[in-house]
Amino acid sequence: MPYRKSAEHGAWCACAWTLSILSGIVSCGSSSAAPSAPPFDEARAWTHMKEMVALGPRPAASEELERARAYIVRELESYGLTPVVENFRSETPEGELSFANVYADIGPGDAPLVVLTTHIDTKRFDWHFVGANDSGSGTAVLLELARALAPVSARPVTYRVLFVDGEESIRETWIDPDNRYGSRHHVAELERTGEIRRVAACVLIDLIGDKDLRLSHETLSNPELLKIFFRAAREAGLGAHVDGPRREIKDDHLSFMSANIPSVDLIDFEYGPNNAYWHDKRDTLENVSAASLGIAGRIVLAGLPGLEAWVLKN
Repeated sequence: MPYRKSAEHGAWCACAWTLSILSGIVSCGSSSAAPSAPPFDEARAWTHMKEMVALGPRPAASEELERARAYIVRELESYGLTPVVENFRSETPEGELSFANVYADIGPGDAPLVVLTTHIDTKRFDWHFVGANDSGSGTAVLLELARALAPVSARPVTYRVLFVDGEESIRETWIDPDNRYGSRHHVAELERTGEIRRVAACVLIDLIGDKDLRLSHETLSNPELLKIFFRAAREAGLGAHVDGPRREIKDDHLSFMSANIPSVDLIDFEYGPNNAYWHDKRDTLENVSAASLGIAGRIVLAGLPGLEAWVLKN
């Protein structure tokens, strides 16, 4: 396949990227140093979350969500990336609505593609739901991950940071196909263009701002990918924030799994006592924390070298 590199190239890139994340210094037997990834800045992530919440409710097809999308585009451009706005329309229980995903690619154009994704819309309610954790936390962390990843060129994969619209159902309850509008559309576009042949894995982040962060053992996720990130978290001293309750969670990763793309959902589905803050008026800044955003971001960064090695092996 066109993106397959030699074993020597793959080993060098994986080593260089690992060192850049862990120490910021790359040697790996080479006299030239590759750019290192800046550390994950939880304060910047917190600012992104506050900006999302300040917009108020952000359901699909709302002006507030369009302003959130414009903010995401500006941020990605400020990192030197070239965002793509993926507009589409879809039938819903409330008729045809307009949606739009945003994505940007980081890395070589002929490498295997790893999708890092989150949803940007909030659940549609008839009351003021600001979605600090759902979806503000994922949006905030993915924006900061994009900034951290953007300068690093020595890697064997391309990362696509993908902000999807329409994860939430239009109805109150999640009933297929009234959900995952954006991720289903993006996968359909990958299939239509043939780009899906490059996609090696999908990493979804969702609900990762809870003050008491502990990622669930999500049973629909690819077990090898889940193991990579949980092991990396423990090795980074963040083991207290993984190995949460085993549970099946329906989320945007299902769209990628339907196309046989190995996928993992990094999510904490225990938000407040007995998950009481999920889709609740208490999903506000008071019940999330910058520290949790930082922990989630560092777990993702810690797991990426192992993910890259897994991609090269498979």
